[in-house]
Amino acid sequence: MSALGPDSIPVPGSADGALPPPQLDDLRIALRPPELPAPAPHDALSAAHRVMDLLHAERYRDAMAIAEHFAERTRAQSGPTTAQDRLELLRARLLASVLAGSGEPCEQAAAELVTHLRRNGHRAQAAATATVLLESGPSWRREARTAALGTAAQAPKPSGRRRGERTQVTAELLAVVRGMQSPALRGHTDRAGGESDPSLRWGQADPRSEVRLLRAALEALPTVRDQLLGDPEPLLMVRLAQALEAVGDPSAATTLALDVLERMDEGPEAAADPQRARTSANALLARTLGEAHPVLASHHAVDALLSLRTVDDPPLRIGLITDLLQALMRAELPVHASFTAGRLLSLQRTLRRDAHRTAPLLAVAAQRISAERYDAAWVPLEQARLIARQERDRRAGMEAARLAASIHERTDDARAQLVELRQVAASAHWLADDLATSGPERSRMVLTELQAQSLVMRRAMDLEETTLALSAAAQVERRTLPDGGRPVLPAELLWDHRVDALVGRFITLGAAAGRGEEGVVPDDVEQCRREALQAIDAMPPGHDARARYWAAYLDERHAALLAERGEREQAQKVARRAHRGWLAIDAEEDAQRVAQLVDRLAGS
Repeated sequence: MSALGPDSIPVPGSADGALPPPQLDDLRIALRPPELPAPAPHDALSAAHRVMDLLHAERYRDAMAIAEHFAERTRAQSGPTTAQDRLELLRARLLASVLAGSGEPCEQAAAELVTHLRRNGHRAQAAATATVLLESGPSWRREARTAALGTAAQAPKPSGRRRGERTQVTAELLAVVRGMQSPALRGHTDRAGGESDPSLRWGQADPRSEVRLLRAALEALPTVRDQLLGDPEPLLMVRLAQALEAVGDPSAATTLALDVLERMDEGPEAAADPQRARTSANALLARTLGEAHPVLASHHAVDALLSLRTVDDPPLRIGLITDLLQALMRAELPVHASFTAGRLLSLQRTLRRDAHRTAPLLAVAAQRISAERYDAAWVPLEQARLIARQERDRRAGMEAARLAASIHERTDDARAQLVELRQVAASAHWLADDLATSGPERSRMVLTELQAQSLVMRRAMDLEETTLALSAAAQVERRTLPDGGRPVLPAELLWDHRVDALVGRFITLGAAAGRGEEGVVPDDVEQCRREALQAIDAMPPGHDARARYWAAYLDERHAALLAERGEREQAQKVARRAHRGWLAIDAEEDAQRVAQLVDRLAGS
């Protein structure tokens, strides 16, 4: 495994420039519905694959039936069923029994899994597995403990070993087995009490804890590899990549996912992959490479879809197609994107949960907007907005409002855009303050709120909505003030937004005073100008050039305001200062504009 970092990430501009887009024929094949009915499993390994696919599709009882059938069928069978293949089946069976909410079958599945390891000579792994199961799964305590301890009647003891003596388990082996355990088992998933949130179906573990646990497992793996049945390294690596993505480290996640694919390509043909580590790695790369390398991301999405030709899992398939569509739009491939959006709009109807439909509907709406088909964009957009309201999904509602604001901006409907922008800002504000929002996501939500409020302020100024403009400026100022906690955005970014808001407030009040609005006096305008200057002077270290820009801009707007009042001598003085400020930062176009103002004032 390579060191975590950006070393194995393609250099921007190098990968996509030489890489052709996916062939349309490959795209058509990848976007077809799954080939059903899927081939019936014929051995332990194919049964393990089918069970895991059914579990991911939330078809728990079907998965349980197949797992029980093949576990019984291979219990006394020797020959074509290898110990590793049956181990994969027993792991899938244990997970199926947990997700199905079974009681006694959980105990039996845990006991048989541990017994299988012990009987095939991996006594330390068996003991470690039982220990880890006892740590997280109370449903199988009695059976798993019995299988872990063992007796003389259950298995022969090697010479030199006392009857009933417990196998010693090292800390390194425990670390690896904990990492190998399904996140659903670590999250104490229990569906016996009723329906649970599908987003928690693979466990409720904190991704930061997952990162620590999986890193410890990978570090310990070389020392205990010979004690394990099978090679868990690809699975551990892809799970760590997923956890790193969840904690906001896409660079390290991308590196690990690329390492997984490279390792699996260089090694022997690995059919024993019921966890679909290769598909998971491709799916992750389709997300993490989408911004910087969209063409490469689209290839990974197509590869992942082609590996699912016989898998009936609509949420997984449609999630991949959504990522593919977003990558194609970023790569500016309109023909590919249009075809993908049409297929996605059709396939999203196969989803059983409305909550899963919002992301594909919003992606289709975004594609329609980029193609300037605004009427066609409103249909999926309003469907997604309705589902978001019903599901109380603020993230989807925020994205729907953002797309609606984009349509109104392109169609020159400033008032409607203002309404949508206020909704974006309100949703981002709520999500940023929600305790359930992770640190990296909170930073994104704060930035989204600041950007939306800045646009609200500008649109309100254009529409002469003084109260709304001042309210937006106040919201930005409040969010950018130090609160004594750890800053969620860089200090220079917060400072820039704060100055922008204060300068905007000065311009708003100046325009309101010029229109003679009630309650606005020149002294208020001058006070706002001083506050903006103080904020500019409070620049972070190393941002002198940006501060000079703001000072010159503020002087220019002040000069224009004085000119409107008829104070031409003072306006000329301030305009000359603004002209010198623009020249100092080599802003020639701005300097020429202010020079024209100086000439007009001098001529009058």
